[in-house]
Amino acid sequence: MFALLVIVPLLAAALLALPLKRFPNIVKYIAFAASLVSLLLAYLVFSYGPFTTQSFNWFSANGISFNISIATLPLNMLLLMVVSLITPLVFLYSLGFMEVPSEQPRFFFEMSIFAASMMLFAISANFITMFIAWEMLGITSYLLIGFWYHKEHAPTAARKAITTILIGDIFMLAAILIIGTTYGTFGFSAIMGSPSSPALYVALSFILIAAFTKSAQFPFHEWLSDAMEGPTPVSAFLHSSTMVKAGVFLIAVLFPLYVKADMLGIILVIGLVSAILGATNALTERHIKKILAYSTIEDLGLMFVALGLGSVMAAMMLFFVQAFYKALLFMGAGYIMKANDEKEDIYSTYGSSTRKLVFLSIVIAAVSLAGLFPMSGFFGKDAVNSVASNMVVYSMLLLIGFASSIYIFRWLFIPLRKSYESGTEININYKSTPRSMLIPMFILAALVFVADYAYLKLPGFLNGSYSIALLSAVVGNVIAVIGIIVAYRVYMKGFRAKLSSTNKMLFNVLYSSRAVNAVYLYIVGVTMAFARAVSAFDFSFDKSIYGLARSVITSGNGLRKIVNGQTNSYVFAFVLGIMFLIVLYVLA
Repeated sequence: MFALLVIVPLLAAALLALPLKRFPNIVKYIAFAASLVSLLLAYLVFSYGPFTTQSFNWFSANGISFNISIATLPLNMLLLMVVSLITPLVFLYSLGFMEVPSEQPRFFFEMSIFAASMMLFAISANFITMFIAWEMLGITSYLLIGFWYHKEHAPTAARKAITTILIGDIFMLAAILIIGTTYGTFGFSAIMGSPSSPALYVALSFILIAAFTKSAQFPFHEWLSDAMEGPTPVSAFLHSSTMVKAGVFLIAVLFPLYVKADMLGIILVIGLVSAILGATNALTERHIKKILAYSTIEDLGLMFVALGLGSVMAAMMLFFVQAFYKALLFMGAGYIMKANDEKEDIYSTYGSSTRKLVFLSIVIAAVSLAGLFPMSGFFGKDAVNSVASNMVVYSMLLLIGFASSIYIFRWLFIPLRKSYESGTEININYKSTPRSMLIPMFILAALVFVADYAYLKLPGFLNGSYSIALLSAVVGNVIAVIGIIVAYRVYMKGFRAKLSSTNKMLFNVLYSSRAVNAVYLYIVGVTMAFARAVSAFDFSFDKSIYGLARSVITSGNGLRKIVNGQTNSYVFAFVLGIMFLIVLYVLA
């Protein structure tokens, strides 16, 4: 049953690779059906029985066994639950979003492999299994981000993503080699029961770098905003339940080791910096999906903050509830873009409240991201705030929450303001949106409410504890409401001149994307200069060795002429040799 979780989407991908030109419409339904089967299998796994770990020998070398290990421990089941719920909803949304028949086989093929990779990652119980899934996620993310390769920036964004992720992959592979040679095992539980060593500290540091690259944390965060060049369903899938959370999940699994190694402070600082950068960039970004991408960086940063504060429970609470409101927000963004002829600038798009259920769904997601009660986002954000005993950290979290409520309602209000000012909806085509795009949005809106249930069940499921601190909850809600009011006054009711002035000021003060990318380019430039210097040295060294070899060959060819079989030549050479030895003797 566990194997089928991975085999079913892979089998669907294999079917999609076949030439199905006679049945062009069947492609997407094969992928969607496979996602529903995976959801059913995940439900059966939950119903299967007690938590367990199983291992299958792959091969052995030098006394070390390389096993494929899977687990149904609480953390594994939590991620599996999120992935299995989100996957069919994203695939259903894609049925209407991907309208070009010629693109559908490749898109659903890559999405099916991506889903299989995440299923495998969710149930991984050792570094070998995890690394296989980790690499599959990386390559499929590259393919999906660059899916529309004919666009100007899509290939560049895909290369940027895979290059950044590859940095982490190298560190991850190094960590796995260190752990394998030091402990002779790759199992998570076996390593956590082993004694600490300097090698383990090095390995844990390398794993942190890998987690930060995968989960788009500072200073590796800028690839995530560029990844918005991919189709919207890809963005919804990546940001809600899959690859970008892989780093958070891995640190949560290895959390006891980081506590033992006293490395939580690093996680806390990186998480805070990333959350701040995500919030400030979202405040100033204009791209409708990049705003949400930066909010994902903020959410992931808050998860790392919770881990850095020593609470896996708080991190997993936000981990769980964030999946639903973030998937819904991206689907809402795709819906708005579809209705506005694929325009991506929020200042060029028109919003609409005429389709009340759709509009209400998007508002529910926005309110949840802002952390307002009773939406599920409140429980996730409050969980992180409640574990911040340090007043400085707590104050920073409140400021991040304040910024969150402003930027998400800026994202919502500006298109509505344009529609209100135009006095007409002649430029928007909401009525032509396929129903398959709307149904998953309604389901996700319901799940945003249902996810409140996690407050009651998740602590017991993860053997943790979580209780709402009334004062912290009230303060957080008040700050979120103030942020919404500010956003309404500035972006919905404010004068155009004031709006432009505010945006210019925020851009100059808060927008760090250009600076970070400039640093990336500088690092690349320095690396390329060093590479060119090494290449020049290598070329010169190779040239000198080649010249030396040519001189030896030339000398050998000259000496070879002496050996000609003539006695006179040999006598002459003998006499010259005697004379040379006499000269050396006299000089000595």
